[in-house]
Amino acid sequence: MAAVNSEQRTGQRAPGWWGSDSALLDDEEARRRLVEATLRCLVQRRDGRIRVEEVALEAGVSRSTVYRYFRGRDDLILAVLLGRIETTMATVLGCLPRRDDASDSLCEIFLGVVTQINSDAPDEAIFAEGSRVIAESLREGGGPIVDAVTGHLEPHLRRWQADGQLYPDLDLRETVLWLITAGGVAARPPWSTWSPARRRRFVAQHVIRALVTPR
Repeated sequence: MAAVNSEQRTGQRAPGWWGSDSALLDDEEARRRLVEATLRCLVQRRDGRIRVEEVALEAGVSRSTVYRYFRGRDDLILAVLLGRIETTMATVLGCLPRRDDASDSLCEIFLGVVTQINSDAPDEAIFAEGSRVIAESLREGGGPIVDAVTGHLEPHLRRWQADGQLYPDLDLRETVLWLITAGGVAARPPWSTWSPARRRRFVAQHVIRALVTPR
């Protein structure tokens, strides 16, 4: 199928080419392509204020195809964010130098995740907007973002709590929610403009002390 002029510049096919009734991909591949298109839109806009129409054009499909797999913009951004959580948490947790030390590990996790947000264009766009996706997911302690991060952190938190390094009365899911909320604040100025040494001191004094028992 020939592409129109605007698509010749971007290398995209005409909207609807893979989302039409005669050319449907399997659901997993379709969702993957739409999430990747959303990611590209976030990088291009840099403020998180993307529209479904932009994602459809970037993906090379009609709006109706996007709505076949996602309820709207917020679901698209959430899918991007969940994918990035999986990658970031696996990377950060895989590099912990002292896994048995709760204080050191929590500091490395917090700083590692926030540093990733501050150095990554899509994450910067999501957080810069004060994303409704994040706010709604964190409301009342529920949501897929908390579920995803808890899935990675809970085994470590339980182990540290069992050996007395974390306060025994901590609810671990609420602890994850608190860490995510604090990390969202730390991803923005003025905290994000501080030197690495100042950030580490702040985390040790104000984040770690709230969770880790005195030695």
